[in-house]
Amino acid sequence: MTTVLNIVLLSLAALAALGALTFLFRGLGARSKINRQAYSVGQVEARRTTALNWIRAGFLFVAALVFMGIFLARPLLSGRAADPTPAPTLPVATTAPQASPAATTPLEPATVPAGQASPTVLPASPTPEATAAPTATTAVQTATVSSGVGVWLRGAPSTTGEQLEWLLDGTAVTLLPGQQTADDLLWQQVRTAAGVEGWVARDFLTVEGQ
Repeated sequence: MTTVLNIVLLSLAALAALGALTFLFRGLGARSKINRQAYSVGQVEARRTTALNWIRAGFLFVAALVFMGIFLARPLLSGRAADPTPAPTLPVATTAPQASPAATTPLEPATVPAGQASPTVLPASPTPEATAAPTATTAVQTATVSSGVGVWLRGAPSTTGEQLEWLLDGTAVTLLPGQQTADDLLWQQVRTAAGVEGWVARDFLTVEGQ
């Protein structure tokens, strides 16, 4: 592409220069005819032709200079564009050599002098393992609601305690350790199958196995 453009510029510059020379010679020839014209009309026409030829010659000469200037300036412009700006070089950090660890001298085994008996190391007696004492398991007691219609599971051992759940007659519950006497009744702490814990009057429970 660059070679073709250079050829085109040189060709245009040569054609413009050739055209300028052609019109320059024509202007000189027309100027020489001015004095040979017998009439003033012919002289005016000869001067007009001379002026036009010189104008054309000057225009073509300027065009030739422009084309030649472009041809000469292109290598400089392309050279600047192709020359990249050098990137700044960063200093390379040098790592100091690490000191090698000092060699450890192996310890020599102690020697026992001749005539002395070497101490005898007795094996350690095994430590008796502690045996876990058997854990006593408490049997879970259950009871059944037997009031005839049902009973309230209350949050406190009292007839005024919060009513947590209505237990129908025949509902099985698990007996918990808590027992208290209030309002002339013996209250038993129980847990329902749903996991709700509360208090029920012992008179309305039938303990299984009794």
